[in-house]
Amino acid sequence: MNRHTDSLKWKEVYSLAALNAAVVISWIAYHEYQPILMSNLGITHLVDFLIIAKAIILVTIPPLAGWLADRIMKKNGKHMIIFSVGIGATAMVFMIVATLIGTSHLADMSGIIPFMIVIWLISMNLFISPANSMIEAFAPAKQLPIVMGVLFLVTELLYALEPIIVSLVTFFGDTLTFIVGGVLIGGTGFIFHKVSGNEVLQRKTTLIQNDRVKNQSMLSYFAILIVGLLLGVGKAFLVEFIPEYFDDKFSSFFMNGSIISFSLLGFCAIGGFLISRKMTKLDLRTVLVRSFVVLFIGISTLLFSGNVYLSLLATLLIGVAFTAINIGGLPFAIQNLSARHVTYGVGIYIGASEILTGLFEYLYR
Repeated sequence: MNRHTDSLKWKEVYSLAALNAAVVISWIAYHEYQPILMSNLGITHLVDFLIIAKAIILVTIPPLAGWLADRIMKKNGKHMIIFSVGIGATAMVFMIVATLIGTSHLADMSGIIPFMIVIWLISMNLFISPANSMIEAFAPAKQLPIVMGVLFLVTELLYALEPIIVSLVTFFGDTLTFIVGGVLIGGTGFIFHKVSGNEVLQRKTTLIQNDRVKNQSMLSYFAILIVGLLLGVGKAFLVEFIPEYFDDKFSSFFMNGSIISFSLLGFCAIGGFLISRKMTKLDLRTVLVRSFVVLFIGISTLLFSGNVYLSLLATLLIGVAFTAINIGGLPFAIQNLSARHVTYGVGIYIGASEILTGLFEYLYR
């Protein structure tokens, strides 16, 4: 299928990177303050409910938002409606929560805050798939790994720097943190919408008009689902499993599990950026298949190893596979999707990548 575009649009790439950075910072702030709020409100019995609700929302809302965005695009040519609703609702919830915390007694909000958290989780995931599906209009198909390299560098470096961000969040306090979160999401969302305005949307419309594939093959959706699932396997092991594993099994080792996880995320971020240009010259299907093999070897070695250094090597293999899947997975998905269904397909990819992470977060809470 035709995916010809003129050149790589760096301004649009940077605006999407800024939006993704705001999303990462917001997630880190959420994980920091959600347990604190639940404890202060005396509703810690709802923590499990919110973890389960988050997992369900992360898996289901991106595909639903993508499907709605594609439907709206087909009917009236407007691609950014779902995106704008998600951005506006997320920023609004941030500001409402900041106002409630700053002006009300905590005891009065025990019934409101959980509801606002669920609304926030839904709205945060409304704009993810419409925003990330736009990269097909940012660059020629073969150059999409370069775009992913930039996005991956920004997001994973921020996750690697989570302890520093948590320290800043603690320093700011809850009210200011929620205000800053609202400004970050609203501001970067506005910039992305403005930068990715008429020209890029016109290019996306052209892609759809030139696309002769009316109905998307179920086999393509299945392949994208599998790639997303395996990306989620790597993410879940790096972020949720490895910290607990090293702390429990090798407690006398000079590095704790969190340091190993954060360090590896930093390594992945830089490595992914460095290999992204090389990935443009490779067959993405072959890269992904080999990455799945490396991921399987790494996980198998980690689970059955009793040696700390062999476990570290296995962890490194998981990180390498996770990096390659991240750089090649979304471009592979986009290249195998009809332009008429790309946002829905990207939503499936994103939702599938969160399945195992949600399960691990519940198990290791």
